[in-house]
Amino acid sequence: MSIKLKWLNDQLSQFELLLMPYLNRHGISRSHVQNYVKSGWLEVVVSGVYKKPSQNISWSSALAALQLQQVSTLHLAGLSSLSHQGVSHYLPMGSETIQFNSIKAIRLPKWLFFQNWQIEYKCSKVLDKVYENDLIELTINNQTVKASVIELAVLEVLEKVTDESSFIFASELFQGLISLRPRKLQSLLERSPSIKVKRLFLFLAHYYQHPWLKRLDEGKVELGAGNRQITKGGYVDKQYQITVPLKFKHGELENG
Repeated sequence: MSIKLKWLNDQLSQFELLLMPYLNRHGISRSHVQNYVKSGWLEVVVSGVYKKPSQNISWSSALAALQLQQVSTLHLAGLSSLSHQGVSHYLPMGSETIQFNSIKAIRLPKWLFFQNWQIEYKCSKVLDKVYENDLIELTINNQTVKASVIELAVLEVLEKVTDESSFIFASELFQGLISLRPRKLQSLLERSPSIKVKRLFLFLAHYYQHPWLKRLDEGKVELGAGNRQITKGGYVDKQYQITVPLKFKHGELENG
């Protein structure tokens, strides 16, 4: 077995998908790939994307390839990250919509949407920069992918709150978040430029009175000025100057 073919087999034991630019960087030319396809070592998924013959692939195959072969800034985010860390029980694992986030606007490759994967992408404004310790490595479908740590994933969920329905959903999720890490929360809240997310997070933290709230220094969190309308037809919370559903004012939701 040639050195190139041995390297290829080693990669196929780690990745379910191999991307042409990655192969090129390691001395595997397009003509090599064509020979490997003819010989049955590789199978074409779409032009420039290859897999082991008869190998089943998943969205995590694609994310792992993009993150580790293409060095993409994409990461598994929001509810998707929470569900795969066992935090959210609201998201059915069988037919989930997968949330990918990045802090820079990027164009996802077209081949990502050729499969029957329900992928949703967002250029997130929760952070200006994502550090290594803001992410965690998860093994999903035998593939290692980088995902938001729980605390960042919660902020990413709150970023998507745009109406009463999504507000109520986020609040129900928030109710169970009794063991978040206050030091990590403090770091994220101080670094986040999103006034809406920070105000909404602190409002819900006070609403449910989670134990970690006492260890946050809100004085170090920049909350901006002026009102922010989260939902229509609600009321303005005076402390955080956000418009929230009337049910929160009237106490109709169960408070932790």
